[in-house]
Amino acid sequence: MDNTTHTFLVSRVNPVPVPKPRPAHLPPDADMTTTIRQSTARRPEDTPVARVFTSRATERSGPRTPATPFWIHHGPDDTLWCSVRPVAQDVYEVYAADGTSTARIDRRAARILPWPRRAQWSARTTGSPQPTTGRVGTWYAWLLYVVTAPLWILFALCVMVYSLFDGTADDNTFRTPARTRWRIAGAGTVLDYRGVSKTYRYASPSLDIRVAYALAVLQTWDRED
Repeated sequence: MDNTTHTFLVSRVNPVPVPKPRPAHLPPDADMTTTIRQSTARRPEDTPVARVFTSRATERSGPRTPATPFWIHHGPDDTLWCSVRPVAQDVYEVYAADGTSTARIDRRAARILPWPRRAQWSARTTGSPQPTTGRVGTWYAWLLYVVTAPLWILFALCVMVYSLFDGTADDNTFRTPARTRWRIAGAGTVLDYRGVSKTYRYASPSLDIRVAYALAVLQTWDRED
């Protein structure tokens, strides 16, 4: 388990069925749907740091939040690192390979009224008094986003109209600020998501690497839905 500082990418892939004999902890319809790779890995055939498995039969409870259990396996030897299960809306429990609870992750939704509030992902690790907290988007990025929103919306509309005549199917979604820094009081930034490069930088052993990967997978799924 790599607890040293490193940068990684979370990528969705076309579902790959689990080869037989499948591990006993995985359901019969489990597929590999996501990989976690070092940012320096350039070839698709390179062994990922971790693989994420989900069940095809699991349905979501909401339009954005992926309310589905998943299992994170160590890439090189394909052994179970941890599992993540929803216990309530936007609340997830992280379990170690032996079934013991490691952390609880929750997502607090953004809102505009009665006062603006950014979406927040946080994790409380078992045995640690300090939670790990990260707000989506920096305050200055949101300020710039609000000020320039009319121009970007006009640009997005023009591109959308052009694509209708041109026949292209490009994604012209107007993206909101995504930079997220997870911090622990007294330890500083322990995990940093950079929206431009779409990479995560794990920077401190104060955060369990399994919890860091679980946070990254959940945030990636939520952002891409």
